[in-house]
Amino acid sequence: MRSARLVTLLLAAALTGHAGAASVKLRPQGEALTQAVRAALAAISTPELPVTLDTSGGPLLTLGGSGASAAPFNPDVAARLFVSGTERRIEFNPRGPLPLQEAVQTELARELGLSAWTPAAARTGLSGADLNGDGRIDLTDLAILMNNYGKSTTTGDLNQDRRVDDADLRLFSEQYGRR
Repeated sequence: MRSARLVTLLLAAALTGHAGAASVKLRPQGEALTQAVRAALAAISTPELPVTLDTSGGPLLTLGGSGASAAPFNPDVAARLFVSGTERRIEFNPRGPLPLQEAVQTELARELGLSAWTPAAARTGLSGADLNGDGRIDLTDLAILMNNYGKSTTTGDLNQDRRVDDADLRLFSEQYGRR
């Protein structure tokens, strides 16, 4: 019964299409970093999956070090991660080996777990449907989703309503069909 319902949902999603959105929580400091982050996110945005900046949380992004991490940068390093308690800060080397835009894309790909800085990688990584985090939306992810079907859990809860149900199957099927 579940497999027939899934096939129906996969076919319906493939025929209708659906626009989603992804919001990335980052706190860039200063105009140069804010512009670089917005440009980087625009590069992976598509009409089907617009990627926007949410400055209400996430790691702090700074140009250069500050406070306890004000130590000079290794000239071969474009950026470094500094963690103090629960605060995460990505510091970009102002005289690094990469232009700021390229350094931002490289570090954000790492931060977001994207295999590449492309719209396709963003669609896979930011859709939430890659449940096992291997960079692909495949039958393994479907198995995880189906194992949690009907449960109140965050694993497989793609629409974040605290329950894995038909709505999550629809969201998964939309991403699975676009892989």
